[in-house]
Amino acid sequence: MNDPITIRFDGRRHGFWQRVSIRASIDDLCAALSLSLGGPGAGAGLGIGANTVIEVLIGEDKVTTARVDSLRREVSDNSHSIEIGARSLGRELVDCRYSKTLSGLTLEAIMARICGAFEVPLRVSAQTAVTPAFSMQCESPAGALINAARATNLLLYPTPDGGLVLQPPTSAAPVATLIHGEHLRRYQVTDEFNRRFSEYFLKGYDHGADAALDGKATDDGIGFFRPMEMIADRHGRGTGGCGRRARLERDRRRAAGRYIEVELPGWRRPDGGLWGVNMQARVILPQEGVDDVFLIGACELRHGADSGSVTRLRLMARDALKGEAT
Repeated sequence: MNDPITIRFDGRRHGFWQRVSIRASIDDLCAALSLSLGGPGAGAGLGIGANTVIEVLIGEDKVTTARVDSLRREVSDNSHSIEIGARSLGRELVDCRYSKTLSGLTLEAIMARICGAFEVPLRVSAQTAVTPAFSMQCESPAGALINAARATNLLLYPTPDGGLVLQPPTSAAPVATLIHGEHLRRYQVTDEFNRRFSEYFLKGYDHGADAALDGKATDDGIGFFRPMEMIADRHGRGTGGCGRRARLERDRRRAAGRYIEVELPGWRRPDGGLWGVNMQARVILPQEGVDDVFLIGACELRHGADSGSVTRLRLMARDALKGEAT
């Protein structure tokens, strides 16, 4: 492996991993990691415990910082194997149930309070408005934070230090041009029609004005009755109208329902950096009539004895996540 993967903790580094998968997505608050190796003899434990924080490096580039979900050792008469499953520090926001009520704070301040409680680093690269009321009761913080971010047309996703970044979908130039037959090993085009609905109704209530709120959006691509009715979340009302929220839901589902997955050799872009999410790439698939710029919504870096080192990208329409001005 030209770009070796190692894990680092307690001042030590461990390498020679034979199977590797590191996956991040703009829809998840934690990156997922799996590593395994095998060899002769009984081997030895790595000294990893429930409180261990590991850094994962490709070469000298940090990819993620994680806590271990599971550690399995298997020993036979003449060999052993080790398998590690881990997720980045944002996993506590996904797994835990938590209660918090805040008012009169910006979304940045709200997220800083919640992430700070779980010791999850947060970087904000956007201006956020004041949210009149934010409340969750015995809920997953991840769901509440993702909904709040989406209500303001922002993405919230994991970073190499194990934390999160809140920022808009990128508008930067494509980092690469990927052409089937030149750069891509294979590709897959998927339409998940079941994600989409003919009409989106968002209902809410403004307690201050004692008035009902509602909004509607339609998807002209669905020609039969298939409605989706939703209740406006408590913390989203102050960041935009119900109509805008309904349109955002339609656009996101439409984007998520059609995507292209590509596989290319290696883990690095032409400029030498590692592939990751919230980047743009131009994709040319002559057989499909595709020649456009797409947003990278998910990225998996893999290594195996048979496949070598490969990158798998999930790409979606770049404009679908930008939404409307708040």
